[in-house]
Amino acid sequence: MKKFALVFYYIFISINLGFANVGSNQDSLNFDSSSVIKNELSRNQKLVIAGLAAQQAGSLYLEYKWWWEGDYHSFAIKNDGGFNNYSLGMDKVGHFYTSYMYSNLLYELLKWGDFSEQKCTFYSTLLPFAWALSIELGDGFATEFAFSPQDLLANSLGIGYAYAQRKIPYLQNFKFKFSYFPGQYYRQNNYQNWSLTADYNGHIYWLSTDVHNILPNTAKAYWPKYLNLAFGYGINNFTEVNAYKDKGYVLQREFFIGLDYNLAAIPAKNRTVKAARNMVDYYHFPAPGLKKTDNGNWQAQTLLLN
Repeated sequence: MKKFALVFYYIFISINLGFANVGSNQDSLNFDSSSVIKNELSRNQKLVIAGLAAQQAGSLYLEYKWWWEGDYHSFAIKNDGGFNNYSLGMDKVGHFYTSYMYSNLLYELLKWGDFSEQKCTFYSTLLPFAWALSIELGDGFATEFAFSPQDLLANSLGIGYAYAQRKIPYLQNFKFKFSYFPGQYYRQNNYQNWSLTADYNGHIYWLSTDVHNILPNTAKAYWPKYLNLAFGYGINNFTEVNAYKDKGYVLQREFFIGLDYNLAAIPAKNRTVKAARNMVDYYHFPAPGLKKTDNGNWQAQTLLLN
């Protein structure tokens, strides 16, 4: 059943990408048969479709080999506690951000590929949801995992917010970003058994606010357009709690307030440079700010890393 679900998903993606060029440069279906014949794919469209097909096939294959191959049981559903779970909700924020970022990167890629605004919005909403759903369905059949309605909800909210930003321009002033610096445990242990998805100590998820753009015109001169104000969330001692169960480590929430570089404000006329700039802007680069751990005091840091 799980194999069938994954194969069906890949076929679904491939068929949709194959038809994505129809009306790519027009949003109306009012055209004659001769226009369909002449409506060939552009070079950029071919690159986008080939790249997405390869990415989807590759990611599904790796997910199958790493997590699911030979690891089957009857379909299971699990509620893991949401924001009070084993990671204090970091995994849920990660699901939100991953789908949010994927939707936005896909939108930028399709836009670079000469697809119409309608197609960019449609596929950058549909494909991330189908991908998230395929992972949850696969988890539902795996021994060490289970289908998580909360994970899928977090994915859906991330995709929904990305969609809302395209429909409501004001929301573009509030962008979610991610930053990472390896946690202390892995640095001290020569990165043994390290993986990006497991090192929650090194993750920070940010809400970056374009202060300059939301200020009234009379006040814009007092805040540089290249700097945003960001609010971050992370956790501490995640790896230590699991590795040193008898040493009294306690899982802690961490909060951050810091500056953020607004790369989207950098002028770019070249379409490829502009797309690359917009994609990179979903990462939060180290900047000065304040950090607070649970009920502790706020502490200033030259660079907020983790």
